[in-house]
Amino acid sequence: MPSAANIAKFEAIAKVLEKSQDFVIATYSGLSIEQMNDLREQVRAKSARIRVLKNNLFRKALEANPAFKDVAPMMKDVLHGPIAVAFTEGDLPAVSKTILEFSKKNDKVKIMAGCFELRPLDQKAVAQIADLPSREQLLSIIGRGLNTPATKIATGINQIMASLARGIKAVGEKNG
Repeated sequence: MPSAANIAKFEAIAKVLEKSQDFVIATYSGLSIEQMNDLREQVRAKSARIRVLKNNLFRKALEANPAFKDVAPMMKDVLHGPIAVAFTEGDLPAVSKTILEFSKKNDKVKIMAGCFELRPLDQKAVAQIADLPSREQLLSIIGRGLNTPATKIATGINQIMASLARGIKAVGEKNG
């Protein structure tokens, strides 16, 4: 018989999974409070939240949500020991990159798995996603790509006008 506290925690996890379907699971055992707060602040800056969850409650919440039917079986193998889950509603590559960079500085944090657009990710896939450019970087690249042809056209038109002006000046000087 589950306790009222566990039922409330389960419902809270289920509510978070309804809003945020992308997440990264990491270990955190051995982090000091200051280090954990630092990690939380870095992740919060990327519009995500870290929650320390009980493995069984998280697994049951995944299994209870039909959207995670493909994710739940893979997570059974990952959910052991103390875990922290970073839930994001937006930019999973930026959150993954933040956690991965933090884990390089602190060996007590290790990415275990994740979920992106309701697809399960293993540790290697999360690391590959972390190598992707962030949303802002992609928008910047697209913006530059869209601006380049317009710049080339403007430069080309300017060169045509300058050549025409030089030709008219040369003819004017020749004819006196």
